[in-house]
Amino acid sequence: MSLLQLTQLISSIGLAVVGVTIPSLSPLLWVAFCPFLLAIRQMKPLKSFAAGFSVGAIFFSIFLGWITRYELRIFLLVLSAAAFFFACFGALTCFFWQKTSKPLAIILTPPLAWCALSFIYSQTTLDTLGDQLAIFAATSLPALVYTTGISGVTFLIWYVNSLAAYCFWIKKNRLWLLVITVLLVASFRTQPKIALGTEPIQVALIQHNFPISSEWRSLHQEEILTEYENAALAYGPDADLIVFPQYGLPFDALRTPDSLLILPQRTNSPILLGTYVPKTAGASVDQGERTNSALLFGTNQSIQEYQAVAPPPFRRIGQVLGQTHRPLMLGTVPIGVLLCYEDVKSSEGLAWVRAGAEILFALSNTGHFTGTPLARYHLLHDRIRAIETGRFVVRVSPNGYTAVIDPHGNLIQQSNLNEKAIITGEISPSRSRTLFSRWGPLVPFGSFVWVVIWFFRDYPRDWIKRLARKTR
Repeated sequence: MSLLQLTQLISSIGLAVVGVTIPSLSPLLWVAFCPFLLAIRQMKPLKSFAAGFSVGAIFFSIFLGWITRYELRIFLLVLSAAAFFFACFGALTCFFWQKTSKPLAIILTPPLAWCALSFIYSQTTLDTLGDQLAIFAATSLPALVYTTGISGVTFLIWYVNSLAAYCFWIKKNRLWLLVITVLLVASFRTQPKIALGTEPIQVALIQHNFPISSEWRSLHQEEILTEYENAALAYGPDADLIVFPQYGLPFDALRTPDSLLILPQRTNSPILLGTYVPKTAGASVDQGERTNSALLFGTNQSIQEYQAVAPPPFRRIGQVLGQTHRPLMLGTVPIGVLLCYEDVKSSEGLAWVRAGAEILFALSNTGHFTGTPLARYHLLHDRIRAIETGRFVVRVSPNGYTAVIDPHGNLIQQSNLNEKAIITGEISPSRSRTLFSRWGPLVPFGSFVWVVIWFFRDYPRDWIKRLARKTR
């Protein structure tokens, strides 16, 4: 590896790390990997694999550093898999670059390779890894997200990086290509029209900022119930729904709801919250088999339950998974709930829309990761889910962020981190279907199919030629 190539790799790492850690500089990601592509342009696939592994290991160690709050072993395992993703991307890109000299094919190879690998990884526990680069740019391109989901933004980011690298590599003026690309990106900034219901719903969102530890919760059960009761009585009369965050209540809220069941009658407002529910009556809410559940307490003393279908990432905590996305009924309005990690998955938003949900609520608890960027990542994902589904998304978290997000991904209201806050706002149901909710994630699947066809078109012919040379 030459000194120039090493400098290019280091430059990519620096630009990418700055882009994901400093919000105001996130546009750097549109060109951050241009030096990396220039560095591997003359490499063989094996060397580009090593270069990609090195760049991926350093970049993802920063981006995924919050995982160390679980434990170091889990972080190292996830980091290895993420670095392997980047390494395979480098090798695959170089492999196909060696097969073509056509400018368009050279430019399209990196985005196709990245999205094809994203499709492969989408079948694993790291199913969202390939699209993480796009969370910083997706909310500024609502028209593209409306059409293709977040994966279309991922493809576009790599296309722009690849185009810039190609222009540097051929050392010729390709200003017209850059102008067309800029106009293309600008066109995606428009906001598609979303039809909303005529009857708005008033919500009160409670960010109580309680400590997360199970020991504190068990010792302060009365304080927790008092806070829930006071908040409901204060804001319930003016709200159509009171929403509390996903928070491990120190009692079985499904089987022994007591005051929670009475509160909706006293305030004439339903209550939605998230908590763990033991699988069997009388079992612990903190240990053993339990569901991560959203409970909707009605004004007629009814309780509706949704059980999270997605497990928590990277670890097992005895969670029993639900099986269906059956909307909870807020009067005549069907609503969907994204619990914990579910809001980072495009597939979960799609499943709720296809099940008929007209509003989405994201209830998660990032309190264990205070001081990391995880709360910001969740908020960005919720904004993207709003655009992908064409729905209002209401986010509520114990320590923040709590927010009301419109179907264009705009933040209508937002709390601060690590403080007690009450947000009141107005949301509207929607039955509109975005193009993405109709088609699904076609970009990664289409990229995978294209790469497979491209590979098997050339590989058998090359293999036969090599075999013929050996037999002469």
